[in-house]
Amino acid sequence: MLNRDFAATAANQKWVTDITYVPFQGTYLYLSAIKDLYNNEIIAYRISRSNDLKLVIETVKDAIKKRDARGVLLHSDQGS
Repeated sequence: MLNRDFAATAANQKWVTDITYVPFQGTYLYLSAIKDLYNNEIIAYRISRSNDLKLVIETVKDAIKKRDARGVLLHSDQGS
């Protein structure tokens, strides 16, 4: 649905999310973040020792607590 249109004319129209890993003391931590494409603000993030559905769900819940998410398009590349 995003169709590679990464511009937004107002806050809370389009959010994007992804997870990356960060080497830390011989292991990895996973960073999940949600960014508003209107101003490129990171509106929620979580760090976990596990790359799992719980990490994603908790990040989304944090974003919804902070913003009015009605009608927002949340885009993820869905990775692995």
